[in-house]
Amino acid sequence: MVSRKFVLGLRPLGAAARVSVVASRDPAKARAFAATFGIPAHADYAAAIARDDVDAVYIATPPSQHEAQALMAIAAGKAVLVEKPFAMDAAAAARIAEAATTAGVFCMEAMWTRFLPLMARLRDLVAQGRLGDLRSLQGSFMGSDLPGTGASLFDPARGGGALMHRGIYPLSLARHLLGPIEDVTARARIGETGVDEDCTVILRHQGGALTTLTASLRSPGANDLVLAGTRGMVQLEAPIYRPHRARLTPVTPRDGSRQGAPRFEAARESGAAQRLNQMLAGGGGQAIRAPYAGNGYHYEAAELAAHLARGETVSALMPLAESVEIMAAIDAARAQFR
Repeated sequence: MVSRKFVLGLRPLGAAARVSVVASRDPAKARAFAATFGIPAHADYAAAIARDDVDAVYIATPPSQHEAQALMAIAAGKAVLVEKPFAMDAAAAARIAEAATTAGVFCMEAMWTRFLPLMARLRDLVAQGRLGDLRSLQGSFMGSDLPGTGASLFDPARGGGALMHRGIYPLSLARHLLGPIEDVTARARIGETGVDEDCTVILRHQGGALTTLTASLRSPGANDLVLAGTRGMVQLEAPIYRPHRARLTPVTPRDGSRQGAPRFEAARESGAAQRLNQMLAGGGGQAIRAPYAGNGYHYEAAELAAHLARGETVSALMPLAESVEIMAAIDAARAQFR
């Protein structure tokens, strides 16, 4: 694996990256992080990016700063890994993508879940036709937090909100697995700070599949994902952002023109049958386990390093065009929030 040197925004990526310098708005945090790894700390992002010993820049600041910092790195000719959500809106995302494409610089959204081992297994199942014709995806990412002073999750000026910070996971995975989005319907509960604290979004994909996602900053949820097709479904167990277990449940499509015999239907709906189904619940299907190494962050860094080694500027697993499209879907959803 090619070793690459990064400027980090205070979230370690793991063994795939060799951190050479850290920059932060908070000098104390930068010094503490730098002391742990024995590296220099900067309060000036421009100075950190300009260093000769930096090959790539990882941007983990609030979304409101992503565009300016990504453009700064691209202008310096440094590869860029930009935390999700990619930008504040689709227009900003498009400007980042255009700058990277024009400069011939590698740029990718750091949607780390796409690069985990379990996601590779899921893509194989889909490619093999194990789920049949994909029809729907349901996903949630919810958690109970309290608005506090300085909490960026609840700050609209810094890109806060349930959809931006939590709904982005099922939304990105839906685009990844079901293809382009052609229609968005959304509702939200807006909190006192002005951000969506709870939201539900429905997507219709070009192929006809439907996605339903739920996100919250104020209440807990299942935090899993279910992908269903005509021949089966697969459930990714929580947490949705870092799954390592799933269950594949194949089905044999029934002939809708043939109704079951009344006596059979009555038996299937009897109390005894219901108790048997309850006993068997959770025991069917095929268990899939794909543990990740370390904290799981390093897979996205490895993706960047591999592309740099090959002289490539775009990731096939997280293309810039998809990042722009995902931000456009978020824009469309937020325009309906009320």
